[in-house]
Amino acid sequence: MLKKFFIPAASIAGITLSSLVSATPIAVNNSTTKFTQKADTLLVILDASSSKNAIYDGDSSESTVFDVEKQLLQRVNNSIPQNLKLSTGLRTFGFGSCLNWSSTQLVQAVSPHSSTNFQTSLDAATCAGGSSPLEAAIEGASSDLSANTGSIALLVVADGHKLSTETLTQATALEKQFGDRLCIYSVWVGNKNEKSGQFVLQELSNIAGCGKSVDIASVSSDATTASFVEAMLYNKTTVAAKPVALDDDNDGVPNSADNCPTTPKKAIVNKKGCWAFSGVEFNHGKSSIKSGYESLFDNATEILKANPNLIVEIQGHTDSTGSAKFNKQLSGLRAKGVKALLVKNGIESSRLTTKGFGESSPIATNDTEEGRATNRRVEFKAAYK
Repeated sequence: MLKKFFIPAASIAGITLSSLVSATPIAVNNSTTKFTQKADTLLVILDASSSKNAIYDGDSSESTVFDVEKQLLQRVNNSIPQNLKLSTGLRTFGFGSCLNWSSTQLVQAVSPHSSTNFQTSLDAATCAGGSSPLEAAIEGASSDLSANTGSIALLVVADGHKLSTETLTQATALEKQFGDRLCIYSVWVGNKNEKSGQFVLQELSNIAGCGKSVDIASVSSDATTASFVEAMLYNKTTVAAKPVALDDDNDGVPNSADNCPTTPKKAIVNKKGCWAFSGVEFNHGKSSIKSGYESLFDNATEILKANPNLIVEIQGHTDSTGSAKFNKQLSGLRAKGVKALLVKNGIESSRLTTKGFGESSPIATNDTEEGRATNRRVEFKAAYK
């Protein structure tokens, strides 16, 4: 038995503006996925024929099929991002007083999208009646979209049952008019005895060569509807993840740039990955460390005490100021000065050796003060007993 269309108190008629906020964000870019808008216009064609007055047998809600269609479109509306530059429109098809005695009715002309306005238009489609002249609605869509210069998503919400063969003819004409700017999507909403209509709806997408046809059961929740809307409005691109650079000693410098690949854990390293302390100030022309700089070596003391099997060659380096001979001698003496400090801090002398490299191994330019400060360094070459 057919049931006259009604709107459950808790569904369509009771919608408030607060319900228009999407609960499932779509097209959210991240490090591996990028979205670009592909549809500039979304025109919805809604089946308002008399078969929509039947009780929907897909659940126990006692809703009519027309209720279910409109609830789907409410979710579609809620899923569209508020800041998206998109035009939307709504057209129905059927016959009788519900459509002002016309086979199709433009309920909302294509215009800049407003979730409030679209919901108002959806609420204006208050009843269903008559046959299923989808071909008339598709022919009407030709005029609705004639001023459109961008990409179009045409969404048909119907049961596809007992449609005229003229439906496919009009779809072919629409495809010729808009070419590859047109994609046709559809959601089959019907009862079990109308399942054959799914084939016709799929043919609409086949004619356009773009789009997708789905069953209402696959878009029955906020999340699944959001995914469907995302596919209509956006292109999704998977971004290749950047390869993770190997860093075997976990010092923050990848293996490919690490000159010291066996640095002890927690060691302070330079940009070359070596356990080093740059900018150390020594008393002028002497090997003794200036007061206030001793704490730079607390890290070395801590690591050596935590690793009693660790032995270290303390390597002194200078900038290029002065003669190479003097710098080599001075760097050796300063390496010995660091050793003396570590021994004073409780490290066994037998675990420490020294070597001076002078200015022979710069890691920065000697043309600037900053570069020279970087080159005046002490490095620790670690090994295990």
